[in-house]
Amino acid sequence: MTAFTAAVLALLAGASSSSAQSSSEHIWASVGWVLHGERTPLFGATPPSLTPVGAQQMFAQGDLLRTRYLSRFTDSDDDGVDRHAPIVGIEANAIDNTQLSIITNTDQYMVTSAMAFIQGLYPPINQAFSENSGGMAAAQLANGSVVNYPLGGYQYPSIRTASILDFESVWYVRRCTDIQGMAVLTHYNRIGGNVGCTSYTESLLNFRNDTIIATVYNNTINFYQNLWRQLLNKAFPQSMANFGNAYLLYDYASFQYTHDNETRENITEGEMNMMARFAATEQRNKNANLSVSGSTEGDMIRAVAGRTMASKTVALFIESIRSGGSTNKLNLAFTSFEPFVAFFALSKLVVGNHAAEFKPLPEPGAVMLFELFSIGGGDTEFPSTDKLWVRFLYRNGTDPGDELTTYSIFGNSETRMPFNKFAKAVQEFGIGTISEWCRVCDSVSLFCQGLSSSIGSGSSPSPFAGSDHTGAVSPAIAGVIGAAVTIAVVGIAVLAAILMGGIRFHRADPKARNTTLGGFKGAEKMASDTDIAYVKSGSRHERTGSWELRGGGKETDVKQSVTHADTPSTTKVGVTVQARDLTHPSKKDIDDDAISEMGHSPVDPREF
Repeated sequence: MTAFTAAVLALLAGASSSSAQSSSEHIWASVGWVLHGERTPLFGATPPSLTPVGAQQMFAQGDLLRTRYLSRFTDSDDDGVDRHAPIVGIEANAIDNTQLSIITNTDQYMVTSAMAFIQGLYPPINQAFSENSGGMAAAQLANGSVVNYPLGGYQYPSIRTASILDFESVWYVRRCTDIQGMAVLTHYNRIGGNVGCTSYTESLLNFRNDTIIATVYNNTINFYQNLWRQLLNKAFPQSMANFGNAYLLYDYASFQYTHDNETRENITEGEMNMMARFAATEQRNKNANLSVSGSTEGDMIRAVAGRTMASKTVALFIESIRSGGSTNKLNLAFTSFEPFVAFFALSKLVVGNHAAEFKPLPEPGAVMLFELFSIGGGDTEFPSTDKLWVRFLYRNGTDPGDELTTYSIFGNSETRMPFNKFAKAVQEFGIGTISEWCRVCDSVSLFCQGLSSSIGSGSSPSPFAGSDHTGAVSPAIAGVIGAAVTIAVVGIAVLAAILMGGIRFHRADPKARNTTLGGFKGAEKMASDTDIAYVKSGSRHERTGSWELRGGGKETDVKQSVTHADTPSTTKVGVTVQARDLTHPSKKDIDDDAISEMGHSPVDPREF
């Protein structure tokens, strides 16, 4: 039994699945998986970056969650969905980072998406101070005046950016590789358990061998080749214009269709819709094909991003339950679409009554919400586990017409389900420990090597354990940790000696310097030290005559000549740079210290 399973079963012991009759609800925690806003294409001339459109999308989604979770009002729309469902005890105006969990990766468009979202969730407000940050007492001065945060009360969220060396990256972010024809292209960091998963990547090597995929590939090749001649040749080689790269091609074309008028003239709306459908089909087969196995039969390796996402959702709820609802009130993870696509398949959303809504790829800014709530009772005492419920909500996009809607998952007949039932459903397919992920993925990640001794027993850090690692650390990793600690201790000791013991370090032999190049020797100034100025209190370095720094930004006349032979045996490379001081019209001589010849010593510098 894994640590994750044991923790869930302990919490669920004696839980009842009977439905409560009261309609009074209290939201205790929410976990939101948020797709980043519109960005520039993954495959293009520039690195992917959040666009102003994308920032507006994220701000709008953050504002919607502010209305839902931070408002003190309660009402419902025509479908019975609460527009205002405040989380019990959450700070409404001032960020309390002890109540929030916000995580993303290190990619620019992910981090900035998170920042724009939080600006909508907690906009700037003067006279708003979190009690856990000192409250009004921290803002008020002794004379009675109050100091507000800059920019009209700007809010400062604590956003964790997980790197590929962070063990939390198992649940959120790893380096992603995708199969593109015969080549493997490294993409940017994405949040999802599929990234860095060797078994997942190996399964994609057989993507083209699937008979259905091969049929779609052959039936669409002319479509993509025509698009390549119309648009895609500006960014892609012709060999990549096929169904195997459907998402990358759509990602590029969609951006151009939104921002470039010429593209709209060359590509029809019907062609864009076809590209979108093909991209969704490709990604469902790469990230939601439950029939494909990796190292173990039936491990659903293609849906590993959804398996880790669902387990982390349960883990965050457990953190909130353990704290009695005081922490992890609102948990936000900013991600790419892979966890969305995988979870839609695992939760049976793509085969139910609303399948048509979950087969397309999610739109930029889309959000999945999981809410932990109780029915009836008060909101002053955290309820027992058997009185907790979970519901799933989805909003595909950020346009005003995109509604936040509840859906039933795992084949449940209602849109709400007891927490124990939700947790057990996730246990059926979830990945609850790091060691389990390492085993399923056959990963060579550094932390997987460090946990190699505990992989068999499953006793490794679970997603809900925070920093409490239950897995044994290998001698190799222990050695690295020990070396780091030793260096830190020695560094502290040396620093203490310098600060409190008066110890100073000096150059052992000042004469060891090469005096042929000029420099200091005691208090003397050598003839070649044209850039050194003296003051009574000592010496300082100063550019007093160098043409490079005189009148910074002014033009210089630079000439280059390069000669080479075709054969290696006769290769010659010569570079001559002539620099003239245009700031001194009367002195047009060539400055020697700008001249260098490969293979020759520099001449003594001469300054104007």
